[in-house]
Amino acid sequence: MKLYPKIFYGEKTVLPGIPAPHSKRALSIESVDGGKIKKTSHDIGIYIKKIKNPKKVLRESPEFKEKMNTLIQILWKIPILRSAKEHNTVYEMMKLIPDIRVQLSDEELKELSICTIMEHWVKGSTVVGNQGFYAILKGSARPQAKFYKRMLGEDFHSLCEALSATSQATMIGISGRTLLIRGSCFGTLEKAPLKLSHLLLSIVAEENCEILKISSTDYLRIKKEIAKREHVAKEELIHGCPYYRAWPMLYVFQLMSYLKWRQFPAGYVLVKGGEICTFVGFIKSGYCNAYRETEALVKLPLGKMVKRTRQVLVGQLQEKQSFGEVSILLQVPFTCRVITATDVKLGIIEASAILGLDKMLQMLLLQTAEPIFGNITQDEINFEYIKKEKQKEWQCVKNKMVKEILFQNGIIPGFGKWTHEWRHLVKGGGEKLTEQTSLTCSESDSSV
Repeated sequence: MKLYPKIFYGEKTVLPGIPAPHSKRALSIESVDGGKIKKTSHDIGIYIKKIKNPKKVLRESPEFKEKMNTLIQILWKIPILRSAKEHNTVYEMMKLIPDIRVQLSDEELKELSICTIMEHWVKGSTVVGNQGFYAILKGSARPQAKFYKRMLGEDFHSLCEALSATSQATMIGISGRTLLIRGSCFGTLEKAPLKLSHLLLSIVAEENCEILKISSTDYLRIKKEIAKREHVAKEELIHGCPYYRAWPMLYVFQLMSYLKWRQFPAGYVLVKGGEICTFVGFIKSGYCNAYRETEALVKLPLGKMVKRTRQVLVGQLQEKQSFGEVSILLQVPFTCRVITATDVKLGIIEASAILGLDKMLQMLLLQTAEPIFGNITQDEINFEYIKKEKQKEWQCVKNKMVKEILFQNGIIPGFGKWTHEWRHLVKGGGEKLTEQTSLTCSESDSSV
């Protein structure tokens, strides 16, 4: 018993004395966009900028060199012998090369990564890039002329005019000062016209080089395949909507020429109630909720009743449904508020394009399309709101009563012996999965 008080921690006695001087701590600093900032800075803009613009892999960094060496090892194999994982690695590595990432979409890049090859060139070799787009993975080279690459969107004729305006000596002097290193590109994805075949986008290898090649033929083939798939997807989407199933293909093709793809996250407001719709939407994937507004009396915590505007769910827009045609053509406000319930992919046609269609097509749109949930009256909306509120109120009362009964009987869901293991058979097999679940209060498992 005498030792018992010693097991407790006793406060240390602090004797009076002269406090030691505290040196000012130097705050660590780090660089953002070339400027130095304090790590304890409270400027939220700095941290948002760091999130939106993550650290880039520089071409001179060891990390970039290591990734390019990995890419070289994979590209030594012919495309048919590469695994799916290796194809995905090639796709991820190609996105690190700026000139390739800027020109190609993700879909094009993913397709091209399957047929990309690598070429080995010894020191002093001349590589002509008129048949494809090349990226140096190892080694260095110098261009033979001022213009050694053509990006998508640049005109061959403008290049020829610039070449004719620049003297040969000037071009050789400029090219002699330019050194292409790991990650640099040359060549073109689109072949030059026959009358401009004399224009050579060539380089000379300064050392043994490993060069990635994207063939112009493969790029044009994949571009056509993607355009064909997109054409079929647009046709199926429009023809799959109930309003357009009986439409002639001639009019469907006219709408397809204006259709663009857009992706929206869950919770995004597509259309606001009381405003004219800005586009016609065709839902390809996901679904949306449609809400109508109603005025309701709401009881505050202190018992005071106030009038508030409430949103009532009146319906859902599923895949292969459209909306917005009547609002745009008749210039009437949209009656519902449309919000995405999941991630939604839409095919949209802008209002300006719809209003620019010929009169015959506009009349056909008005004859086939209908207002979204336009037949719902205000009394039905009020009745639906009251029904939902009663259900919510009854659920709260039921849960409260069940909790009180469980508490009075000494039952605490999820603790001790009130934690149960339920065994379920797996479909199509004899194995069992074990889930640990606890007693919960819900509509399905309790009734009063």
